Parts: sequence; structure tokens; C-alpha cells
Amino acid sequence: MMIKTSFTKLYWRIGCAVLASLVTTFVALFPPIVEAQTAECNLRDVAVWQTQLVDSSKEITPAYILQATEAFLIQCPERPEFREASKIAAMAATETGDVKKAVAHFANAGRLRSDAARFYHAAALLADGRDDQAWALRDTMIEDWLDELSYDPQVDVDTTRVAGGTIHSVRFMRPDRETGIGAAWLAVPDGAGWPATLTIGSERQLAAFHKMRAGADAPKLRHVDLYRCRGRRLLARAEAEFPLGEMETAAAVTMIGYLSNPDLLGNTKKGQPLATCLWPNRILPRPSSR
Repeated sequence: MMIKTSFTKLYWRIGCAVLASLVTTFVALFPPIVEAQTAECNLRDVAVWQTQLVDSSKEITPAYILQATEAFLIQCPERPEFREASKIAAMAATETGDVKKAVAHFANAGRLRSDAARFYHAAALLADGRDDQAWALRDTMIEDWLDELSYDPQVDVDTTRVAGGTIHSVRFMRPDRETGIGAAWLAVPDGAGWPATLTIGSERQLAAFHKMRAGADAPKLRHVDLYRCRGRRLLARAEAEFPLGEMETAAAVTMIGYLSNPDLLGNTKKGQPLATCLWPNRILPRPSSR
């Protein structure tokens, strides 16, 4: 069955399918007699775990992913895939609402690279009462994002201190192909609270729908969106360019307003998925790859 949570859409439909295909092919071509690892765990065991995660005969729920991955972790603690598997188990545990398991698996996952995984980690830390660690992780994530952008000569970043936090104003001369985001304003609270981002973009899918309705020669549809961790609000849309000078002022007012009462993501009921950010790639947008 198809996985239907934001977590599964994020990771499994692409990542696990590719990994499972590669590992299965490798094992089929090169049997484990050449495996230099311990006899208890070899590439065939990795292949079994990966194929479990994309088994069309199973209901691939976060609970199933967690169970299958924990079995692999117990069997193969010395495999190089251990850290990646720990991240997968941690994110699955976050989706099942198991705070202790999520925190424990994240501790074994090493340095997390993806924004989505780090948002999940922060949510687990908050649910475990480790607020200071969660907000420190938020700050590190944003620092890494800014550092990454600083190496791109086609990205301009301007940072302004305001009441309640910081606003990073970003211009992308090479917008992402899917989101079309050319300008973004990221608001980061001084203390507790999740970031939020206001963007100007032309999302590829929405642009395609617009041309279907208005005709192939219709101008590109541009839209202004406010992304918060748990929601997205369309503020404006137009076929004409939004004047950046006016937008700069409007964005500052909007984001200062957000910083006066930032989202905290309250507690969730036992057994329910932990509240994490639904829009990691929109809250921390990036330019198109070269």
C-alpha cells in the first residue's frame, strides 16, 4: 500500500525505492561470499531490510517502518548503514508518537544533513522536554542554511534585527525549478518558537494549472505565501511582477507580527504523531541546482 504521511512521502517513495533497487541488484550480482563484514550481518541483510520498506504487499505505515528498521539495527549494529537506519527509525518513531524511541534513535544517527530530519529531531526534543536543545538545533539549522547560501554568488542575503528576533531577506537570481521562489523573508524568534517564511514564487504545478485555465500564452502566475510550520497561507497572486520595494515593507510588517507571537507547536496526544514542520523546503528555500 502507498504510504500516506508527510514523512513517508518525504523519504520512502524516492529514497528507499532507489536504495532497495541498488542494493538488491548488487547482491544479486555479487553474492555475500566476498563480504568482508561479520558473518552475522552482510549486504544481503541490508537488501532484505530495504526491500521490506517498499514491499507492496505490506501496509507501509510508520509503525511498520519502525519495526522493520529496529530489527535491522539490532541485527547489524556495525554496518555502515547503521546511522542512516537510525535516522529512518527516529523519523518513523516521531510519526508514531513514540518520544523516547525518537530521541534515542536520533542520538545514534550522527550529524543530520536534511532540513526535514532536523525539524523532526527538534520536534522530538521538544516533546521530551528538552526545549533548549530543540531551539539550539533550530539555530544551527538556520546557520547552516545561511552558510550554504553564502557560497552562491547568485544569492543575496540581508539580515535585520527587529523586535522579537531576526529577519533574513533573501533574493534568488536562480529560483528553484519547482517552487520558483525568487524572494523570501525568514523570521527567526530570539527565544522559543519556530521560524516562518514569506515567499514570492511561481510554483511549477500551479503555473501549469493556470495555463490550462487561462491558455498557453497566459503570463506566468506569481504568488505570495506565508509558510509556518503547520500551515501555508496564500496572501496574494497576480500575473504581474510584485514590486520588491513595496514587498520588502509588507514582508517586514508581516514577519515582525509573526515574531510577536511565534508558533510553538503544542503537545500532541499520546500515540499521535509529534507535531513537526510540514514545509521544511519552503521555510528554508534554496536556489535551483546548477
